[in-house]
Amino acid sequence: MSDGFAGRLERALGARAPARRALPGLTSSAVLVPLFAPADEALPHVWLVRRPERMRAHGGQVALPGGKRDDADADLQMTALREASEEIGLAPDAARILGRLDDYVTITGYVITPFVAWVDASFVPAPQEHEVARAFAAPLDTFRVAGTPRPVLAGPFPYVAPSYLVDGEVVWGATASILRGLAALAWPR
Repeated sequence: MSDGFAGRLERALGARAPARRALPGLTSSAVLVPLFAPADEALPHVWLVRRPERMRAHGGQVALPGGKRDDADADLQMTALREASEEIGLAPDAARILGRLDDYVTITGYVITPFVAWVDASFVPAPQEHEVARAFAAPLDTFRVAGTPRPVLAGPFPYVAPSYLVDGEVVWGATASILRGLAALAWPR
């Protein structure tokens, strides 16, 4: 299943030109969407992280491994791989990049470039405690349907956003949008 799904997804990603949004004043960042095929599951899963509550930005939120681009990063793909290594211990050479999704602009002033990768099912995250409170896996097909409107907190302000409840965690915002777009590409209607 893994090679078949990963191969189909790689072809689908390669057959499209991802939307790029380089806007002045926004911070360039990248995330890795690390997919894998659990031995006991029929469908691929994605590794997610929950940020520690004490973080200034995005505290307590579920995210994909990633962050802002450093000057030393050769490109945004390197940013995504470096951040995944720092946050969950995924070695860059252990992630096979399948392709890139559309850039996503956040209300907090970031342009996120998502890179989809395939990782071996034997990988076990080693969360870096300053940036990751918890790492967990979610079935990718969870995101095939529209999210359920739920109250969420964006800083001190509550509002209702489409979201997904996965393994006791609420996935919303940029992460939910990125995964919803990937699921639509993986399973076109």
